[in-house]
Amino acid sequence: RLRKGRKMAARGYLRGAHGLRRILLGASAATLFRAGSTTARAKSYKTSWGEPKPEDLLKMNADFDEIVAVDTTKMEWAASPMPAVERKRVFLHGTKEAGKVTSVVRYAPGSKFRKHPHPEGEEFLVLKGVFSDDSGDYGPGTYCLNPEGFVHAPWSKPGCEIIVRLRQHPNLEEKGGGVWSWLGMQQQQGKTKPRTHTVVLPHQGNWVAEKEWGDGVTRKMLYQEDMQGYEDATWLEKVTPGSSRKRGVPQGMVEEVFVIEGCITAAGGSRKSGTWIRHPEGTNTLQAEEDTTLYVRQFPIDMIAPSHKGSSQST
Repeated sequence: RLRKGRKMAARGYLRGAHGLRRILLGASAATLFRAGSTTARAKSYKTSWGEPKPEDLLKMNADFDEIVAVDTTKMEWAASPMPAVERKRVFLHGTKEAGKVTSVVRYAPGSKFRKHPHPEGEEFLVLKGVFSDDSGDYGPGTYCLNPEGFVHAPWSKPGCEIIVRLRQHPNLEEKGGGVWSWLGMQQQQGKTKPRTHTVVLPHQGNWVAEKEWGDGVTRKMLYQEDMQGYEDATWLEKVTPGSSRKRGVPQGMVEEVFVIEGCITAAGGSRKSGTWIRHPEGTNTLQAEEDTTLYVRQFPIDMIAPSHKGSSQST
């Protein structure tokens, strides 16, 4: 009898809660809530270390409303925290050694890096030599995305050069609760959609003609997880000599282009191998002066810098 009484009391509580929802929201909305068919979540990106203090915030080429072109072949190599590993930074937003950064990095022959994690992810393309870690040995043209949670201690026996982005691939986070929980909706708080560890070897993937961008333009996708809600994408492009490539960057997003080989006319000048370019939202055009291969990433600004009005001071 006691057990039966408890069940009846529980049913009475649920009927009362559903009745309250019906009064507040109407019968059809209350029915949907009871069936679990309606959800309301705010999409955001999960940050690992939080925003730096204003006095510690450093910026380099951090105004995403400007067209930027940097010839890394004219830059001097700078020391990194590890001996025999040097870098040329083209973008920085954050603290000196823990910010969101894009660099060309050079490993001397026989050099190695200490074991370390990658909060908010790491993405790189091997330009020269062989890059190695516990997951494999990667030669020129190999693409890797190491998501948050990935830990490695890389090295290079013959030496190598890579172009790398750090802390620019945060996981998605879905937030719920508040009034929805009060109304009886059961939601998971802080549920994340982790990115996939991705390795694309030079012989993998398909080249597809992008006729809407122009004749003579082909693309090979390296990373895209739009079905998981991620809006950024990374790919390789080939542009034949004399071909023009014209494409629009959606509102709120930017496109970054690194010239792997060849030469293009873009961002107001002739841009050869080793040049890093950023295009803001809107339509941009580039023309190949010779057979050219480009490394391209498009991403939403808010994923990198929610408050993106920045300076271009050098650091």
